[in-house]
Amino acid sequence: MESGSLCQLRTEVVKASIRSKDLKLWWVAEFSGMHKTTLRRWLSGRVALVTTLRAKRLATILDMPLSMIAVPTARRVGVTNAS
Repeated sequence: MESGSLCQLRTEVVKASIRSKDLKLWWVAEFSGMHKTTLRRWLSGRVALVTTLRAKRLATILDMPLSMIAVPTARRVGVTNAS
């Protein structure tokens, strides 16, 4: 996955990892470089796509490969489908 691309988080996998490692959402968010509300929105499904860079940071904190927590999409940051 390229860093300028978007991916869809596997929210259930991320939630299960956070629970199994007994981590706090605020801690995961802080060390991933985001606000805790942003992480909550991701995990609740309110945000459908995230940048690959942010997903990589989250994967690093959770000590998991990116491919386990995110699915690549064909969409890229800053690209619109306008005619």
